[in-house]
Amino acid sequence: MQLKGSSLLINSKNIILQGAPGTGKTFLAKLMAADIISNGETTDLNNLTEEQQNQIGFVQFHPSYDYTDFVEGLRPTGSGTNVGFELVPGIFKAFCEKAYKPTVNSIDNFEQSWDKFVEEMDEKQEIEVAPGYTYHPSESWEADGGIMRTTDKGYNQYINKSQLYKVYRGLPGVPKRGHDNFRKKVLQFMKDHLELLDFKAAEGVNDKPYIFIIDEINRAEISKVLGELFFSIDPEYRGPKGGVLTQYSNLHDDKDEKFFIPKNVYIIGTMNDIDRSVDIFDFAMRRRFTFIEITAKQSADNMLNNDDTKNLMARLNQVLVDKNKGGLTRDYEIGASYFKPIDGAGASKEIIEPLWDNKLQPLLIDYFRGEHEAEKKIKLIENAYFAIQEED
Repeated sequence: MQLKGSSLLINSKNIILQGAPGTGKTFLAKLMAADIISNGETTDLNNLTEEQQNQIGFVQFHPSYDYTDFVEGLRPTGSGTNVGFELVPGIFKAFCEKAYKPTVNSIDNFEQSWDKFVEEMDEKQEIEVAPGYTYHPSESWEADGGIMRTTDKGYNQYINKSQLYKVYRGLPGVPKRGHDNFRKKVLQFMKDHLELLDFKAAEGVNDKPYIFIIDEINRAEISKVLGELFFSIDPEYRGPKGGVLTQYSNLHDDKDEKFFIPKNVYIIGTMNDIDRSVDIFDFAMRRRFTFIEITAKQSADNMLNNDDTKNLMARLNQVLVDKNKGGLTRDYEIGASYFKPIDGAGASKEIIEPLWDNKLQPLLIDYFRGEHEAEKKIKLIENAYFAIQEED
């Protein structure tokens, strides 16, 4: 690994890059993601293959962002008077499902075999999978591949596609394993007649790193967005042992299905120290993340190449935090993102004046809004920026 933060992320699973405005937190997050995904070969996302880029997810939080956007929720379908609602995975759940999906070198042709099963069932309307075990479509056949048989004792025995797939992979069809022997008879029929291969997961476990970046993580109400994932996001509970029932589990085909964050998923959040919404990031959630402070000086080293630009930025920030001049804390230092557009262009007044007029001065006006000496302080910072010698 080339970046210090990369190894820290691998070890801790969840990190927060925090710092003053413009310190390049999102920039650094993307560098770290590329570094880890490429196994240290590059820090440039553009140098990643398409497959590697698919191992990175990104979202930017905002005050109206919620659980249905992030985990799962109901979304309208159809148009006009024919409108319904469909349960749709949120961006993070979809990302986790992709990260957990077996790699292509695993042996799993269930979908292809199931398509043949569907075709035969639609044609015959019943299939004898074994002597005395004849199944026909249930009322939920179109929705979830539900099939049914009536036992010798006269009760209906129902199984569906998702349950069959779990048994195919060696898992219980339902938590208490009821009817799994009958599901295995259907699977054996698919193997004997529909070319279903034995499932082999050992060779296809997906251990590639998947990195999810949450920009401005503190701008949304974290507990509202994560819901029950508050437990699963803990590094100690990654994988199936940290599985939780979601708020919409009653709408799943399998109501006992649990959602978990795979062990190969890593989370990078970014956070501005002075953002007004920082207080909603409570202490219990803070315990689940490792925090890395990105200072203005570090951002200059990471993002700027020209010494003139670095000196310009340092002069401004020095006065900004001087207790006898700007009087602000280092949380308010201005990062290198503001100066990157002029990096290498020189430090003449013609080059640096537009940056002051259009970006820096308006930001400082916000910083000092309401202070009775605001105008004086901004003038001192302006003089430092333009390297104007102060009068005694």
